[in-house]
Amino acid sequence: MSNFQLIKSAPASKFEEMVGDSPQISKVISLAHRVAMSKVNVLISGESGTGKELVARSIHYSSNRAAQPFVAVNCAAIPEALLESELFGHAKGSFTGAVNSRKGLFQEANGGTIFLDEIGDLSLPLQAKLLRVLQDQKIRCVGDNTERQLNIRIVTATHRDLKKAVHKELFREDLYYRLNVIEIVIPPLRDRKQDISTLAEHFVAKYCRIHKLRHKTIAPQAMEYLQKHNWPGNIRQLENSIERVLVMIESEIVTIDDFFFLKEDGSRFVATEDEFRVSGEIDLPSLNELTLRYITYILGKTGGKKEKAAKILKIDRTTLHRKMSEYHIPGTGLEQPGFGFAEA
Repeated sequence: MSNFQLIKSAPASKFEEMVGDSPQISKVISLAHRVAMSKVNVLISGESGTGKELVARSIHYSSNRAAQPFVAVNCAAIPEALLESELFGHAKGSFTGAVNSRKGLFQEANGGTIFLDEIGDLSLPLQAKLLRVLQDQKIRCVGDNTERQLNIRIVTATHRDLKKAVHKELFREDLYYRLNVIEIVIPPLRDRKQDISTLAEHFVAKYCRIHKLRHKTIAPQAMEYLQKHNWPGNIRQLENSIERVLVMIESEIVTIDDFFFLKEDGSRFVATEDEFRVSGEIDLPSLNELTLRYITYILGKTGGKKEKAAKILKIDRTTLHRKMSEYHIPGTGLEQPGFGFAEA
């Protein structure tokens, strides 16, 4: 997700995009549908790539606020020094470079819904300001003494364990209970593998339509392979993998080999956890090849989150970008050889 998105017109669908037949996803859809028409605060929990924003959108567009804006904000993607101004707006001259007054995202979402993703990354000072918004439905712009009344619904999401964060005094307990009136927990894809075939077929139809391709079908052996994979990047990773394969192949049948990257010498590069280790032991790759594989593997384990991957690799994000460029690892969508990895 980008830093923030402002949507002012409702899509044709509400819960239709939440695809799956498993009891787990049926429970999520049922709970989201029940809370949609209420004013209750909702906390959506789940790993990266499980579809937390999709649930938030579905709640908004099934509510009586559907005709009003839906604003999605990734709290982890905006530098802390800028996030307060982005959320609350600022007055002219309130800080260096503030040459004009600017409305914040809370005001942009007025009348509708603001979705605060990765709420667990919010700093303690901003948590206090958010608590005030929840209590009073009022905001004060940076550098301004005037309070502005809001009519807004706040839906939040996190991949973190906020109870542990509260215990460690990294997250305010009062804010946690304000946000978590109703919690919707989205299970990872590895815990609802019966949905993989339905999702895969859904993405095939979607991207054949988007890219104006002939209808394609996933072969049974390939589908079986997809269902066995653990998908550390969850639905986002599966979706990117399907899109990459559909665009790259000419055949109308997607085979298991299409989910592997073929090198110039004809050997296969794979990106699942077990095969990463096995392939390295069997084909004795060069240092450059092993570096490429390991960066790909770590990006997969982090669901494509570059900042987190850089920390694991013990390099800074600039170095990671340079290495991705050097090894021709795409930086948009991260549709990586083997299985695609999504950008944070």
